Amino acid sequence: MFKLSLLLLISSHLVASGKAEMVKNYFYGIVHKQVDWKDAFTLCQDAGGILATIMSPDESQEAREFLNTEKAKDSESPCFPEFQFWLAGQRQNVDQPNFCNRPFYWKTPEGEQDMPFTDWSTGQPDCGWEVEGCMQLNGGHDFKWDDIPCDAQLCALCKIGL
Repeated sequence: MFKLSLLLLISSHLVASGKAEMVKNYFYGIVHKQVDWKDAFTLCQDAGGILATIMSPDESQEAREFLNTEKAKDSESPCFPEFQFWLAGQRQNVDQPNFCNRPFYWKTPEGEQDMPFTDWSTGQPDCGWEVEGCMQLNGGHDFKWDDIPCDAQLCALCKIGL
């Protein structure tokens, strides 16, 4: 009961409260709660979307503009002191040993998708400490991508189709 109520609140919060903005044929939305990658993936689905994929330089710019706008509107959110957000990127077979040499892909409810565009920070991905298997969008580094442990606690950037 509690989990369902929380998810309904998050879904309502994303779309009805102005925390989502229409860009082309989808919305970007933020789950204003810090969770691990797996929970972020699920929360975005429960909100009617997916954990965000960024498929082009234009989409990267749109995400950057959306997050800067949201930060200006709601600087009290737990998402904005760190300004780091989960993306749908994950290394292949991240749940198996020695995953650091495996490539990243977009994980969606339909399965794995190749990355036609990448925007990694300099020196990334580096699989630091041999545990960084998931991907974040790092607002502190000009919204470039960085690999990070999947159990880190970040807010989720969701992409919600129309």
